[in-house]
Amino acid sequence: MEDLLLNIIKEASGPKLVGIRQSAQEAHDLLCSQNNLLRSPSHELRTACFLPLRLSLETKRSKLVSLALSGLNKIVRDERFQAGTEPEDDSLWLPAQLLHATTSMLSQCEDTQVHILRVVLNLACGASWTLNGRLVMLLISRCGEAYETGTQPIRAAAQAAASQTLTAFCTFLDEECQEILQQQQKHKNSGTTAEMVYNKTSAVACFNEAIPVMQYICSRLEETKTFLKSSDITVFLLECLLTLVNTLPNTVHSNIHFTTFLWQRFCPALLALLGAPGDPERQGLTTHQSKIVYSIGIQVVRLVGRERALRPVLEALFHRMLLLPCPAKRLEPLRAAKELLRSPARLADLLLLSGPLHRHAGDDMAIIRLIVDSIEESSQCSDPSIMLASVECVGALLGSLEALCNGEGLDQEGAEIANSRYVTLEQADYTGPLTYQSLARLPKPYRDVVANLKYQSDSDSSGIDGGGQNVEGESDSECSGATEGPEEFVEPEHSDDSIMDDESFLTSQQLQQLHNLPKSLQLGRSGIEECNVDLERHNARHFVKTLQNILLPNLLTLRSSIQIDEYLQEFASKCCQHNAAQNYEITTIMNADGIYLATYSALLLNLKLIQCGHYEENNNAEVPITEAQFVEEIHGSGVLVYVSATWLCELYQNVLARSLLQVAGYDPKSIQQPALINLLTDVGGLCPTQLLSDWQKLQRVRGTPDVSPEVEAGIKLSRRVLTCCWTSVVSVLGLALGEKSLAGAGTSALSRLVARRSKQKFRQRIRDDVITACLEGLHKAASLSNTLKLQARSSSILALLSASSCKSQGSKIPASHALSLDVLLSKGLALGSHSAACWPHVFNACIAVASLEHSLFSKAGSTQLLMVAQNPQNNVVTSTTSINAAERLNLSFNGGSDDETCVDVYSFLQNTTYSSSSASQNDASVAEIVERSGVHNGQGRGILTGVHAAKVCCVLSVRVDELFHSAALRLALPGFCSFLNELCKASYAQLFAKLDESPRTSKKWWKKELEARQKPPATLLLHRIGEVTLKCIRSGRPLIHTMKVWSIVGPHFMQAACHKDTSVSKKAVACIHDAVTALLNEQTELPHFHFNEALFKPFENLLCLEMCDTDVQDQIVSCLCEFVEANRTEICSGWRPLFGTLRVTNSKNNVSAILEVFKVFLSTDNTLVFANAALDYILCLLSHIRHADSDTTQETTTNSNTKILKNDKNLKIQEQKYAFFDNLDSKRKDPEFIPEDINCRPIDICMESLKLLENCATILSMMYHMPKCPTFNLTHRVKTDMSPQLVDPAIPNPEVVSLPSYFEQVEQMSYEILSPKIDLENCVRNNMMLPQMDKPSGVVKIWYTLLEGLSMTAVLSAEKNQPFILETLFKLLRDLIINPGINFGLYCINHLLLPMVQNWLRQNTKVQKTLDIGQNFKHYCGMSTELVVEYLQTLQQKPENESGEDIVVKKENPGATLALKQLLLILNECVAQPIESIARLGTSCIRHLILNVGQILTTNQWEILVTAIHRACTISLNPLQQITSAFKQNSDSFYGDLATVKVAARRDSTPEENERLYELAQQVLLMQSQRSCNKCMGKQCECEKNMAPSITIDDRSYVFLLFPLDANSTFNPDLFTIRVPFRNLVLGILAHQMLIQTISSALLQNLNHVTPILNILQINSCSLRGILTHVNAKHVSILLKCLEMSNERAKEFDSRPGLKFLMQKVGNLNKSANLYTQANTSEVVEIIVLIELCLDGIEKYSITPKDMKDILAKEDKERCMTDTDYVEQFLRKLQTKWEYMCDSYVNLTINIPETKEEYENNTENSNTNSVNETPVKEAKTEIEKRKPFKFENMKYKYENKSIKYDTNTLMQIRSTVSTENLVNDKLMAKSEATEINKDIDEKMDAMMEQYRKRKPNHVLAPAPPLPRDSEAYKSARIETVEACMELLSSLSSEKLAPLATVLKQGAVMLVGAQDDKIRIAAEKLLQRMNISYVEDDNIDV
Repeated sequence: MEDLLLNIIKEASGPKLVGIRQSAQEAHDLLCSQNNLLRSPSHELRTACFLPLRLSLETKRSKLVSLALSGLNKIVRDERFQAGTEPEDDSLWLPAQLLHATTSMLSQCEDTQVHILRVVLNLACGASWTLNGRLVMLLISRCGEAYETGTQPIRAAAQAAASQTLTAFCTFLDEECQEILQQQQKHKNSGTTAEMVYNKTSAVACFNEAIPVMQYICSRLEETKTFLKSSDITVFLLECLLTLVNTLPNTVHSNIHFTTFLWQRFCPALLALLGAPGDPERQGLTTHQSKIVYSIGIQVVRLVGRERALRPVLEALFHRMLLLPCPAKRLEPLRAAKELLRSPARLADLLLLSGPLHRHAGDDMAIIRLIVDSIEESSQCSDPSIMLASVECVGALLGSLEALCNGEGLDQEGAEIANSRYVTLEQADYTGPLTYQSLARLPKPYRDVVANLKYQSDSDSSGIDGGGQNVEGESDSECSGATEGPEEFVEPEHSDDSIMDDESFLTSQQLQQLHNLPKSLQLGRSGIEECNVDLERHNARHFVKTLQNILLPNLLTLRSSIQIDEYLQEFASKCCQHNAAQNYEITTIMNADGIYLATYSALLLNLKLIQCGHYEENNNAEVPITEAQFVEEIHGSGVLVYVSATWLCELYQNVLARSLLQVAGYDPKSIQQPALINLLTDVGGLCPTQLLSDWQKLQRVRGTPDVSPEVEAGIKLSRRVLTCCWTSVVSVLGLALGEKSLAGAGTSALSRLVARRSKQKFRQRIRDDVITACLEGLHKAASLSNTLKLQARSSSILALLSASSCKSQGSKIPASHALSLDVLLSKGLALGSHSAACWPHVFNACIAVASLEHSLFSKAGSTQLLMVAQNPQNNVVTSTTSINAAERLNLSFNGGSDDETCVDVYSFLQNTTYSSSSASQNDASVAEIVERSGVHNGQGRGILTGVHAAKVCCVLSVRVDELFHSAALRLALPGFCSFLNELCKASYAQLFAKLDESPRTSKKWWKKELEARQKPPATLLLHRIGEVTLKCIRSGRPLIHTMKVWSIVGPHFMQAACHKDTSVSKKAVACIHDAVTALLNEQTELPHFHFNEALFKPFENLLCLEMCDTDVQDQIVSCLCEFVEANRTEICSGWRPLFGTLRVTNSKNNVSAILEVFKVFLSTDNTLVFANAALDYILCLLSHIRHADSDTTQETTTNSNTKILKNDKNLKIQEQKYAFFDNLDSKRKDPEFIPEDINCRPIDICMESLKLLENCATILSMMYHMPKCPTFNLTHRVKTDMSPQLVDPAIPNPEVVSLPSYFEQVEQMSYEILSPKIDLENCVRNNMMLPQMDKPSGVVKIWYTLLEGLSMTAVLSAEKNQPFILETLFKLLRDLIINPGINFGLYCINHLLLPMVQNWLRQNTKVQKTLDIGQNFKHYCGMSTELVVEYLQTLQQKPENESGEDIVVKKENPGATLALKQLLLILNECVAQPIESIARLGTSCIRHLILNVGQILTTNQWEILVTAIHRACTISLNPLQQITSAFKQNSDSFYGDLATVKVAARRDSTPEENERLYELAQQVLLMQSQRSCNKCMGKQCECEKNMAPSITIDDRSYVFLLFPLDANSTFNPDLFTIRVPFRNLVLGILAHQMLIQTISSALLQNLNHVTPILNILQINSCSLRGILTHVNAKHVSILLKCLEMSNERAKEFDSRPGLKFLMQKVGNLNKSANLYTQANTSEVVEIIVLIELCLDGIEKYSITPKDMKDILAKEDKERCMTDTDYVEQFLRKLQTKWEYMCDSYVNLTINIPETKEEYENNTENSNTNSVNETPVKEAKTEIEKRKPFKFENMKYKYENKSIKYDTNTLMQIRSTVSTENLVNDKLMAKSEATEINKDIDEKMDAMMEQYRKRKPNHVLAPAPPLPRDSEAYKSARIETVEACMELLSSLSSEKLAPLATVLKQGAVMLVGAQDDKIRIAAEKLLQRMNISYVEDDNIDV
């Protein structure tokens, strides 16, 4: 310095520089005079030295200025000038002296100014100078002046000098503060708190000096705004301010003065600087100035961010920064916010609010919420730069949160505050308002500004958040306003996790199919609803005791979860076994599955209650699960569960009341938990990690790092931020990703073209940056959600990642997408295990990886793969098929060429070198591969291709494998179930969503090939489901895991098996097969478990619902046969669905295999298994019997698509015949089956199945007597509680109408005794119903089901098999007599066999025109009759050693009586059928009954029998009676007198049928003599045929229509019409005559007194035993009524000539129709029987002639009570009949010889006793008193029924009814076509003419009958009388004499007969009768 001064002296040589020289010399001298002892103070030295330097500068001479600058530098550096302490006067301080010395600086040149400022800078950088606020302000002022006026270098120097000065000043203050704090630390030992407080206050007070400086700068800033000075100084001042706040330590927040200054002056100054946007009066800050202000704001956060008092102004500052500018002008604020958010320490400052928690919980989050709101709003801006800034802000926030989670940015104090404030992680969750409440939170000064700005122009301001409407009136500066309160997190709509609407692309057919599929494996809930409540509760309480005292103590000692599970299974099995062994009448219904699941649920509930403190005193915690949920959890488990809700409710209540685990010895507080608790934790998902306990144990072995308090606090704070901002974060990232195009649309094509080149690259780069930033943010968010345990919210993040990255781009992949896929797959398991909504996105990633893999490696000659294979040591190149390659790569590809080159692209993952690098590549990650690929450096635009894409793909593929592997082995049960649920949904969407997108329209020819190629995706998740299921089964998980898993994957496999693509459906079946095989091998099903049933259930559902094609059906059958062959003993409960499956399968292709399965089952020695599946086994056998050979009418060639119909006509007939079976036969809808020729078929499945059924019945017979027979599984399919089926006593044919009332008989016949209900009630009383006969095991119900199915199958099966089935059925029914007993046999006959006979009969009659109604039905009906006979004989047969009297005493079995009654009802119905074979069958069976059981029937049974015969006779004559009732007696009218009769024709017949009908008409409507002549010996007289050649037999049948006379006036005459088909009429008479023959034969056999000559009566001789000795008088009386009715109806018909002529024409007869034979036969038989009865009665009751007179004089009683009454009635009836016959014969012989016309012309008004009138007194009076015919009498029981005619008939009846002319024409045509015999006289011709011209109300003259008819009548009467006379003559005089009184009057009449033979016989008769009784009788001859 001395030298420099000398140089100045030397240079200052001029006269003007004297002062310089002088001052320099003085300074030099002073310096030289300094020595060690006598030193001057430093400020004196500086004063002396600065003076010459100042003067030198002022000279502005370059030499002197240069020396002065050097001097300044030397003073700054020389220690002499800085030694010692500074004086109090700060003007003597170095800075002040320096400023004084450089006062001329502004006038200096640029370099000089720069150098001077450098000196200041150097001074500031030194550590030794002393500063205070005043000096700092002076320095800043000097620098500011230089900055304002200087050039750029000066400005830079000035800015640096000022900044460094401020930095030094703050450092000085901080050091001073630290010294005081150290002093405070020293005073700690003394313990003077006052001193400590004083010291602390002093320490912070040091920073008071900074306040004036800040105030000065703020004032200068205000001046610049006021005086509109240059903005340059503003930048300088702002930079100074920034330096100041940047340098101050954060301890300054403790200085109350400083903080007060901040909010009162500093922040308002900043706000004033920023100004209001769009304010015209103020000029806004430049961008650079704004940046500085924003930076200042951030530093303010650092200084006082934790101070609650300053929050309002900080909020106002950030509100002005971030919310007031419109989004388009927020680029710089966003960048500033990014800087703030990037620092974890700044985030911590905002979060850790000082002081106690305020009542407004959201205060600490307000600024962060404000910032995020601004970011979210800005992200919607169209400017790509703004959007990028928004995304980067979110990324910075997430990055800081990640750093916070690692403990960064937090000191110890902050960590303690956070941990004490939020004890648990969940307590840190943010619950305040989810948007920044602007108007509620801002201080009043700022609030008014914001309110005004809110309504300003939209171009300058953004939409301010509308929180203001929540504010009422003014509020304090710290009021947080009206918050919404705690809000639950609601995911935004765009994060919907469904891939797509599953059903949006399905066709209606597919939808229908898939809706048919059951949603679970069981087709119904199996919870038991009906139960004994008390018993169930008692059983449940006993179970709880057993659980507590026996099971749990043992379970707690076990060490392995597998052991515990096996123990639980055994326990459940033994419980059920014990329950089944109880001998209670009512037992608890349960199965082991239900007990097993209930045990788990109860223990799990107990554990949950322990954990929530339920059992502790004074605990009000909620119960974790309700009773209803507990029951539903078990019943809805997807497994067959037999446990009642009552039982489960009692179990639930017991667990609530008592802690079973703790009583058994469990201590919840112990560190070492038992294995049982771990097992329950796994089942309930109670562990926070959702991983299996065993897996966690393995992890613990590796050790877990300790968590520091800072890390713990950081995680809590991060969670608080993320819970507050999650929705916004997702919104920003999602919105940016969703942008389709960042470029605005151009106005025209030209403008777009011009702008493209200039903007394209920039915009594309921005867009790429945005996407990359978004994906990076999503990656961080995914990681954070896992770290912060916010997995439940992570689905929206994964949805965005999935949506952006899971796009198929062929064999290339963007690097960002690869990284996203990596995140999805690596984090997927951890996130999805807590939130099921994440799984769909993870599975999308799996599909994307598989698709990439397929596109990369499935094509031949792929160059990328060859590049990977360059190193031959690492990669093996082989030539193989695509399938082998797929297997080796663990992939499944459909397609590819046959020969492909495949490379082992996974080799680099092994311990080998990667490319040329020698490092191990075990840990090769996607990020490393992307980094090494260099795609971000070159022109690759971030797209990975070739080798890099292949290697990334391989890593991702391994990730996928690890994901599924880990899920199967690590996840706890609830997490694993949700994983599988979502996996199945994703697979469903993949399989069924996109197959039929296009509408069903006709395809163009060039699109057909494309459509044909439509296939499901090449890589299916279905394969993964199969793999995961197998891994789960084989992983050693407990059975309950497998149960739950199968209930999820089983239904999905079913759905997939219905896919129309065969590869998919076959794969699904293979998956089921593999799973079932694994389970059968891994798990042995214990007794009373039914889980195997659920395993086989998918197969049954698939086939039962007909959801799969024939190939899949065959595959399923093969699987089942394989199971039976390999695991027959392990199937157990699986037999049931197995047989359910085989029941509906097409057996033709697998006959031998299926039969083998049947035989294997029967050979099982496990009665429990047999009892469980017996019902299904029986139903399966019956199904195969039913469908065996039902398609014999078709043959197929080797190609099943081409079918040749063998006989088209027969096929149509078969189709008609079995049309009514369609509703019962669901299986045969599919015509694609392969029939085989019967001759070449090696196995007859029907015969074999019948044998197996017999064997099954044998087993049931043995089990019936088994002492402890297991209970059969009926599963509510056998409804025994319903009323059993009975034969319907009503005849359904509407044309069979009951007798009209005008035909009232003398004694009305009641048929009530035929009602089956009476006997059914008796059976119920005698405990003969199925429930009473059954045993607890239910074996009888199963037996009943077998017989029921067989009886139904007999009706429905193929015709050729029916005889064999019937033979088996009746064999089994006969065997029932011995075992289980005759009562059960009768029950089966009554409620199975006989109703089935009736059903078959009615089905036969419904079918139109079957060829032959069935030899098999006749066989069935006949065998049924024989079976009833056999049962009756077994019950009622008289043993040889017993007398006849005992039989009567023997009690009648109501079941046998019911069988007899029902059989007779059926036979009645047969008689009523208009089918000849059926009608004959009915009469034959009645005949068979009388023949075989007549001897052994009881009185009641006899009455039933004869009543039924009477009913049959009545029914058979009903058509005749109906048609007769329309005509008056002796009427010649053809169209009715009492009703209008028309004839309608129907084309519903065949010529063959009509020919047979005409033959029958001749048989029943003509006498034997009329049917043949002497010339012709055939059935029909050929002569008559030749006489009528014009009569042709066609296909028309005729119906008589009976209308009321006033039909034309009725609205709908059809309602009142009675139809009488001619066929019904003829067949009814035929059946009736057969019945009369049967009755006659039965009555006339083995008589004691009379020996009738049957051939005269035209009654065939038969083997019927006489019944008169076995029946009482009442029964004979009923049979005589039958004969009398027959006689009366025949006479009624014969007395109507017009009707007879009509019958002749319709019946194609050559002679007039008549029933003379029927009338005479019944009359003669009745007389013979009466004679026998009278003789028997006279002998039995010793009736004398006197008594006889008295008896004959009496009148008949209304009701006969005793046998004597009946004998008297018989005597009077015999007299009446005999006298009538004699009288009619005498009148006939008197009238006939002279003229025929005498009796033929009798009119209806004639009162003479003519031949054609009924001469019986009672009948005569009845006819005289007869009321006019009313149609209502004939119509009852008919009007409610409708008649259906064949729609194919050519002529409809209705048209015939409504059109009289049509009927008229038809009758005219018929009459014209008929050639009248020449024997008809002229009167007949006149009558026919009138017939053609008939008018409605015109009465024709009576037409004479044909002459031959008169002769026939005469011969018939003569033959009758001759027969009676011959009979009487055969009687001995002893037998004849008692009848003298009865017979004498008629005999006297016959003496006057003209026929000599009769007259002589009568005389002989009188002579013989008068031998002994002349005197007594006083008879004068």
